Amino acid sequence: MKSKLEQSSELLETSAALLRCPICTSGVTFRAPRSLVCSQNHSFDLAKPGYLFLLRHAAKPTKYDQLLFEARKRFIMTGFFQETMEAVLAQVEALEKKELVLFDAGSGEGSHLAYLTEQLEKKVSLAFGFDLAKEGIRQAARDFSGITWGVADLANCPLQTGRVDVILNMLSPASYDEFSRLLSREGLLIKVIPEADYLQELRRFFYQDERQTYSNEAVANRFYEHFDVVYEKRITKQKTLQKDEQMDLLAMTPLGFQIPVEKKAAFLENGSDQITLDHRIIVGKKKAEA
Repeated sequence: MKSKLEQSSELLETSAALLRCPICTSGVTFRAPRSLVCSQNHSFDLAKPGYLFLLRHAAKPTKYDQLLFEARKRFIMTGFFQETMEAVLAQVEALEKKELVLFDAGSGEGSHLAYLTEQLEKKVSLAFGFDLAKEGIRQAARDFSGITWGVADLANCPLQTGRVDVILNMLSPASYDEFSRLLSREGLLIKVIPEADYLQELRRFFYQDERQTYSNEAVANRFYEHFDVVYEKRITKQKTLQKDEQMDLLAMTPLGFQIPVEKKAAFLENGSDQITLDHRIIVGKKKAEA
């Protein structure tokens, strides 16, 4: 039986044609046993866990650590985002194309992209998940095979122009110029953004200022400026969480980054076990002049 690294290496050989050098933007070729090399001799090796490091500089430390991504995966596995992901899946399934290239821009620990590739099965020819957070990509490579994972800058994406059919950008910053470059002529950008009531129970418990409320209109307007909208939907649902699920939510959401441990404990003791899912899904295509 082939090792995880051998499997990742074989996948890298297949996916190399869609990748490009993040330093000089030239194409790359696969060099056995597990490297990519461009025409300017820049080289990138597959790390032992099975992912690529595609930054031009060392990764900066962030608050997105291993514990956060472990908590995020457990929380996603509860099905909290299920309605959102089912709506996303329906949009991808509606594409009239036999083989798809998927790209999760800001993939984190990989659960959402893994869900799509599993549901779409043989319709996906290649899938890529990139994120700046090394710990998230390391975990994604550990947990999900059949996908090319990489630590990469979304503003300098190491993918070839016009080769991606679906970009997923879920609760993550966008780089619209790059997304437009990457998408094929009929490709879709699917962006998921938080609506006003998303996790409102946490904001109301922890904050007594303007952070109690949230508006995504500026985020949505940036999408509208760059892409033509072909579908839009708001999904709102209140869900009951067990204590361990609440703990994982507090560990994974940026809302909890600045909250002292005592206040988190107070929420677990006295806060609501009803937590609101409230997302807007916006699907767009490149503008005609793009």
